[in-house]
Amino acid sequence: MEEVVTIATFTEPLEAEMVRLRLESAGIETFLAGENARIMEPGLGPLQLQVKAADEDDARAILADRGDENSGDENASGPSTGPDMS
Repeated sequence: MEEVVTIATFTEPLEAEMVRLRLESAGIETFLAGENARIMEPGLGPLQLQVKAADEDDARAILADRGDENSGDENASGPSTGPDMS
């Protein structure tokens, strides 16, 4: 299995979906960790937007273009109201 990296975290599913669609429209396969858990239990925790490690630089460049990139710290503290900008 190919390694994946978390490039942003979200507390709002709609924001996560918009960023996810932006990356997928650029041809970058995405994974939204925590998506199924939130369906069963809303408010369960932040959603983690992940991409293949090989696509990380391209994905971050796309997100940085619109100011959606987080610091790359997969262990960022606490949920946010949008992309983790810490």
